[in-house]
Formats: sequence, C-alpha cells, structure tokens
Amino acid sequence: MLSVYICEDDPKQLDMLTHFVQSYIMIEELDMEVTLATKDPHELWTYIKEKDAYYGIFFLDIDLRTSIDGIALGSKIRQKDRNCKLVFLTTHDEKMPLTFKYKLEALDYISKDDRSLIRDRVRSALIETQSFYTTSQSKDTEILPFKVGNQSRFLPIDQVIYLETSTAKHRLILHHEEGQLEIYGNLTDIEKLSNHFIRVHHAFLVNKKHVLRLDKSTREIMMTNGLTAFGSVRLIKNLF
Repeated sequence: MLSVYICEDDPKQLDMLTHFVQSYIMIEELDMEVTLATKDPHELWTYIKEKDAYYGIFFLDIDLRTSIDGIALGSKIRQKDRNCKLVFLTTHDEKMPLTFKYKLEALDYISKDDRSLIRDRVRSALIETQSFYTTSQSKDTEILPFKVGNQSRFLPIDQVIYLETSTAKHRLILHHEEGQLEIYGNLTDIEKLSNHFIRVHHAFLVNKKHVLRLDKSTREIMMTNGLTAFGSVRLIKNLF
C-alpha cells in the first residue's frame, strides 16, 4: 500500500487536503492511505527519516512558517528517495523556480487560490502516483501486482515474505511484512516475477531474502515473520 504524507501549517488547508485525499482514495479505489498529516515539518521528517524508501506521495506546503520550509523539506526527502512523488502547494507562485534549482523533480505545483483546482490536481496526482508504482515504477524495484476482491493492489517484492495456496479456489495467502492477505492468483505465475521467489513446495513460494533458516530433516523453513513454510523432498533443493 502506498503512503500519502501531507505537511501544511494552516489547519483549515490541512483538513481540506486530507479530506480531498481520503475521498479520492475511496472513490478511485486506490491502494493508498494517509500515513501522516501534520502542520509540523519536523514531525514529518522525524517519522520518515529512518526509512530507506517512502513508496508514496508527499503534499508539501512551500510556505511553512518554521525553521524549515517546504522546499528544504522536499530536498531532504528527495535526497533519500529518487522515486517518491512530491507535490508542492503555495500562494506564492514566484517560489516555484526554487524547486527546479534544487532539482526536486516535483510531480505538480498547485496554487492555493482555487479550491476546485486543488481538488482536481490532488486527484490527478494520486492517480498518476499509483500508476507509476504499479507499472513502470523504477528500474530498481520489483513489484508484485495482485487483486483483493475487486481492488487492484501491489507490493514491493522485498516486502513479500512468502505465499501459500488457500483453501479457496484460485486464491493464495500472501504473507508480507505488515501481515497477510488473501489474494487472487497462482504460484506458478508469481514465481516468474522475481529471481527472489523460490518454489519449495507445490503449495509454498518463498522469498529467499526472508528465509532465516532451514531444517533439512523436517524440511521446515523459518521465515523472518516467525512463521514456517514447508518444502517438499523434490523442490526443497531449489533453496540450496
């Protein structure tokens, strides 16, 4: 799931932006959530600074009335993640060129003067961000696309721990870093998406990056989430 971060020091503007984002996530059935909406850029930076990548979009007010403005905050974010999307909002259009000076590669620049314009541009930014991550994304990040019910979703393959067949026909249990989901699909097709996926049993597909240890006598495979996958006599050799 993609993260949406909002930093706006005007409480009314912050509420409006958050409302627009949450509404369009629901209307467009986007695989996103508002992870943090705050007036304080320091709170946002403290929350995200330990992450290696952000997998999402930031809506940043350029004119933050603190020791760090939206341009400086965007620059710190961009230094850590070249792929996340940045959208800047301002009442001072003359500040827009600064985003080019600092090579921030913003997805959009939105003037706060027109509420309907903000609404439409927020919607477009969210849709474009999801499209980016689900299709081309970056050349460095492998993505697992899948469906939960009627909703199309995706997950970076690095976050996938293992998959196993479900008791329900044509469905799988996807175990990932945040929990598990029942998804549509089959292991044979998913195995082809990444060299990190290893078929160890007709009912189990593991991400070798998340394998902690293997008990060869029982063919039990301990994964990083504390759960156990199982290998067959024939396929367990794929892990060696």
